[in-house]
Amino acid sequence: MDVLLEMMESYGYIAMFFCMVAENANIPIPSEVVLGFAGFLISQNIFEFWTTFFIACLAGVTGSVLSYWLGAYGGRPLLLKYGKYIFFNEHKFIMAEKMFNTYGGMAVLICRCLPGVRTFISFPAGVARYPFIKFVVYTIIGTIPWTFLLVWAGSVLGSHWRDLIQYNHELLIAMVVICALIAIGLLWKQYRHRRQS
Repeated sequence: MDVLLEMMESYGYIAMFFCMVAENANIPIPSEVVLGFAGFLISQNIFEFWTTFFIACLAGVTGSVLSYWLGAYGGRPLLLKYGKYIFFNEHKFIMAEKMFNTYGGMAVLICRCLPGVRTFISFPAGVARYPFIKFVVYTIIGTIPWTFLLVWAGSVLGSHWRDLIQYNHELLIAMVVICALIAIGLLWKQYRHRRQS
């Protein structure tokens, strides 16, 4: 973890971008650490809030797309063969896979906001060859609240940004509420569209 922080101090946004791409491509780099520390750098006037938020969202989508294409062209055998070299968590992948098989595209949006499975949902979406444009749209919508919450919380906590790591349950509750509101909004919009047509 200290290596990541040193990289971000030395290379700034570029290091944050590649850390978040790796995290969203299923390499176990905690986003709470990367974005929490980025928030701390904002509080020190080293990073700028909206630039940090935009770059982190871009990195999240980039890593998710990479995971999607690995799923689409490598499938489960690729993950089982090489996953051990990146400390792959098979239990979390199975959870994400079950979520996707049950809820389809909506699982991409919901899981993007949930600690533990948020980065793994892209791979089964790729394996299933879920429509790419829909995947990207759902990924963007799901990436925004998680990224905003961590960057904002890190900037507010300042030197106490490490407390974010201990607030997993609180983050989970907050993200579940946000996801529920987003899902309700999308379903209501879809319902109204169907009634009008």
